[in-house]
Amino acid sequence: MVRRETRPRIVGIDWLEMFVSERGDRDYSANGFRARGYDVVEREYGTKTMAEMFILLDRRGYPFIEIRRAPRGLSSSAKTMVYQEGDSYVRLSNMYCYDANPIAVMEEFLRRERYTIKKIYRIDLFTDFEIFDSGDKPAKVVRRIVNHTYSKVNQAQRRVSGQDTWTECFDNWISWGKKGSMVSTKIYDKTKELKETGMHKPYILELWRKNGYIDDITNISKDGHEVQMWRIEFSIKGNAKGWIYIDKDDTEDGGAHSLTHTLEVYSHHQGIVNAIANLIPYYFHFKVYEEGKRKSLCQDKVLFIFDEGEFEQGYRLTNVSDYGRVRHVDLEDDVIAVNHLVRAKMKLAGTEFDPELTDMITKLQHRLDQKSLKIYDKHTDIF
Repeated sequence: MVRRETRPRIVGIDWLEMFVSERGDRDYSANGFRARGYDVVEREYGTKTMAEMFILLDRRGYPFIEIRRAPRGLSSSAKTMVYQEGDSYVRLSNMYCYDANPIAVMEEFLRRERYTIKKIYRIDLFTDFEIFDSGDKPAKVVRRIVNHTYSKVNQAQRRVSGQDTWTECFDNWISWGKKGSMVSTKIYDKTKELKETGMHKPYILELWRKNGYIDDITNISKDGHEVQMWRIEFSIKGNAKGWIYIDKDDTEDGGAHSLTHTLEVYSHHQGIVNAIANLIPYYFHFKVYEEGKRKSLCQDKVLFIFDEGEFEQGYRLTNVSDYGRVRHVDLEDDVIAVNHLVRAKMKLAGTEFDPELTDMITKLQHRLDQKSLKIYDKHTDIF
């Protein structure tokens, strides 16, 4: 099956929040940040769990970083406390999530302020589109999900929002996932949301314009016709441990490998594509419902069609104990590069190949070979 959409696939990060630890010799209060040159907007009462909450503004006065800190109720005698002294949440503002490299922005801030990363507390990955790769219109697909023409596989708890008219129902938002789920999934009419919230996120409209989906930001239209853009969003919570490579036949040693759920995984556009494409088969998987027929025997409803070589397939996000039993591989730039270049060379075998690219692949492969002896060190499990 061939993908019908010819415009670029839009993917990105819509939420990025870290759970971190402060250094004991540095002032992380609102006044501490003011002393380091930031404009700060404080929330008077903090939150239920954190005594302080404030937003750091950029030089133009826009929200940049939100910080929640100073855990409430800390006691040296409490053995069941969730938080420790110095625990803090650091969230990148929504506008900065649409920067060319939001991961680099977050990493630079954490490095400059000398935080220690504990884990990704929450990261939301999205893909925006006007129609599915299969040619199906999102509004019709959503309607067929609600009326059970298409039956969801996995993650069955659902919430729906829409509008009832006298003649029919218009559903424009569906979310799946229980409270505390490692991943929650949403599909919704993003154009409708932007219009109803006063068009206060022009950076999203600019993203659509740059990728050729609209040419008029004010009216969200192209060639004079209104465009309805939809979004699928995967919200990954802090209990995610990493990505397990589930196809053992494709690994050197026949074992299951994994990538730790860290910022490096999502630091490149390709990493985000990889993540979304590997989440779809589990969290956005549907069957064409047939009464009396086993789910496994019902026909898959294909909505996304990825081109050959568009992503690295075969990974599954996990938070279960089997993650600790697989071999971990660090994501270093040369490893990523050699992986993609070697795959490219294999596809181009038998054709004229650029000598410089061949030399680059050879050098990168040599570096990888030198490190390979250390990959499976039972004590470190890292390069």
